[in-house]
Amino acid sequence: MTTNLRHHRIMGNGVVQHYVTAGEGQSLILLHGFPQTWLMWRPIIDRLAAHFRLIVPDLRGLGGVPGPSDGYDKHTLAADVKAIVQAECGNEPVVLCGHDMGAYVAFAYALNYRSGVKGLITVDAPLPGTTFGEQIMSNPRTWHINFHANADIAHMLIAGREREYIRYFIMSRIYNAGAVTEQEVDLYAAAYSAPGALRAALEMYRSLAKDRELNLSSLQKDGKLEMPYVAVGCSMTAVEEVLQGMVDEVSVNGSIRIVEPSGHWIPEEHPDRLSEIIIETANRGRQG
Repeated sequence: MTTNLRHHRIMGNGVVQHYVTAGEGQSLILLHGFPQTWLMWRPIIDRLAAHFRLIVPDLRGLGGVPGPSDGYDKHTLAADVKAIVQAECGNEPVVLCGHDMGAYVAFAYALNYRSGVKGLITVDAPLPGTTFGEQIMSNPRTWHINFHANADIAHMLIAGREREYIRYFIMSRIYNAGAVTEQEVDLYAAAYSAPGALRAALEMYRSLAKDRELNLSSLQKDGKLEMPYVAVGCSMTAVEEVLQGMVDEVSVNGSIRIVEPSGHWIPEEHPDRLSEIIIETANRGRQG
């Protein structure tokens, strides 16, 4: 990595938050998922820093400071991100890209701060409140969703075995096994072994039922999203008509991209292609 990274900590939305910035230009927010941190975006930071001012947060409880016992629904996490955006760019509209759990936060942000979003990209994430989101809950491949949502038992079984669990979790959903290194697994294991971090992540899963209700309420009250929206899927699991159906449920200006060959970890497995999709979506937002 050659891009100059700047690390920040602020008190925002009642919690201490860590985030990284790089580059100049239109602000692009990159939001990580489970079981990762801001570090997952390193493969595309160099590619995107020439086009954007990147703002790359750790989600609540995963930035080296234990999070509170509550506030892990994605609309509260979106308010965390909004506090960072306000500190960095004031009222400037942003582009958002989220992977996995971070995609749920990005979607909640877009629902809550519609005029402040120029483009939205969600990466391999079935949005809570959509038909696809409901179907995925009973898919054997996504056993982890219900397991993690039982946060107490999941914490008891994973705590102390973070590295083994994270390595299995990543490698069982990857196409290019070399895209995530053992050294990166070490970094994620250290992050999730920190006080409160694993609990914070599991609480994000426990809150998915609340996320569903909040998302549906927002769509009913304010209608579908109007900014450019792209849902990115991986070729290992994505079904085009299902993914397009999800997009059509929540957006009037949405489309899909299937990245192949790829597993769940698209930012690491195909950083060039994902960077192209982000730039394309941002350009559409500028024209709108």
